[in-house]
Amino acid sequence: MAITVQAIESKEFKIKRLNGYDPEDVDIFLDEICDFIIALQEEKARLQAQLNAQAMATPVVPAPYPYTQNAAPVPPPFTPEKKEEPAEKENTAEAAQKLLARAQKVYDDTIAEAKREAAQILSGAKQHNSLQDLEEEKAELEAEIDMLKAAARDYRNRFLRLVEDQQHVLNSEKALFDEA
Repeated sequence: MAITVQAIESKEFKIKRLNGYDPEDVDIFLDEICDFIIALQEEKARLQAQLNAQAMATPVVPAPYPYTQNAAPVPPPFTPEKKEEPAEKENTAEAAQKLLARAQKVYDDTIAEAKREAAQILSGAKQHNSLQDLEEEKAELEAEIDMLKAAARDYRNRFLRLVEDQQHVLNSEKALFDEA
């Protein structure tokens, strides 16, 4: 899938848990990415137009003057040679090419960084989900522990009553066990 500004702007994330990422923060971040990509695309288009204009401005060599049968050839008009201008044009074209290449690299790096950040966000969300699952399991185990403690207290109390009842029986039937 190609990542475009429209794809980023139209992307909707599902909310699975209450304690997930703030949707407004995610939307703001995605809007910032879109703005940056748009700026890069505009810069790329401007540089491409500048490069095209530079290519169009390259002087065209006129066709040789036609010779007539009875006339001597007419020389082309005198134009002084400018040795620095072609080098300057080459430097400008080179600079435009380098700038365009840098803009493309920044664009590619930005997309790669956005993908890395998206992967981190997803990883964080997965960890968050697993933390929530662990919290739920912890709550369940704590409830089970409380239930077992209550059962143990109940058993202990019943056992103590049984022992007290036996003690009472033994005390009331003292005559049976007294030595004569």
